[in-house]
Amino acid sequence: MVRTTIILALSLMLSTCLYSADTVLSNCFPVSHSLGSSCVSPNPMRVVVLDTGELDIALALGVTPIAATTPYQVGNFPDYLPLEGIELISLGVVQEPDLERLMTLKPDLILGSRLRHGRLYPLLSSIAPTVFTDKVGATWADNVRLFAKALNRENTAEALLNKIDHHCQQILAEYEIKGRPELSIVRSLQTHIRLYLPDSFIGSVMARCGLQRPSSQSGPGFARRLRSPEQIDLLDGDIVLLSEYSPKQGSLARRWQRTPFWSRLEGHLYKIDDSYWMLGIGPLAVEHILDDLEQIIHDYPIN
Repeated sequence: MVRTTIILALSLMLSTCLYSADTVLSNCFPVSHSLGSSCVSPNPMRVVVLDTGELDIALALGVTPIAATTPYQVGNFPDYLPLEGIELISLGVVQEPDLERLMTLKPDLILGSRLRHGRLYPLLSSIAPTVFTDKVGATWADNVRLFAKALNRENTAEALLNKIDHHCQQILAEYEIKGRPELSIVRSLQTHIRLYLPDSFIGSVMARCGLQRPSSQSGPGFARRLRSPEQIDLLDGDIVLLSEYSPKQGSLARRWQRTPFWSRLEGHLYKIDDSYWMLGIGPLAVEHILDDLEQIIHDYPIN
């Protein structure tokens, strides 16, 4: 299916010649990114984004894209995003954006990442100026700065990040009073449970705010995957934050809760919203996470 879509889009590109990477746009400026340099309009009006993080970042910077992809199995844009009254065109799921539809929209800027869509860069950059970050997740703050440069909103980006850091400091003050409880970050999927490590979006947010994690979640890497309830002790922490990805499709944690192993968890359990704790990967998601953390840490009893 991916190959068919690419071939179709490529044939359309050749017939319409919408844009060439070698085209010199009037009054554009160069933006260096993970796959080269693109000459971008100082005021792009038809921005397309290829992942939830790019959508979050664009909206946080005051730019409303014309089209975006949605997370796999979720099928709609995350509820936490301020999209009320906005007609945002869906390009299908992140893993397989609808390139034919994208081309018909005639964007003047495409935002994405090498990690997700690097294989499509030659085609995308032939449709419109394309700016790619290298990764997603743990690099969210660097991604904010790169996309802010492409959108000519660098001052707005710095103000956003400064606001987040200030909120972190407020949370950290209360966190110190509460004795620095360890926070376990747990995500339940259909076939396994993930414990997020420092090299992840949520791991980077915890580190940015100076919050402590259990030893089971402090090593290098993105995440640990657990498949047996006999491993349930690895979920524990003073505070256990549990999210579920598309629970209508199934949630392994719910099955584990029906086993005797679940009673071994000793930490204070809180349900968290997967749409921004895990899928958001942008500053608007971070602000929602910090609001939750502020309340959770406030409610945590002093030992």
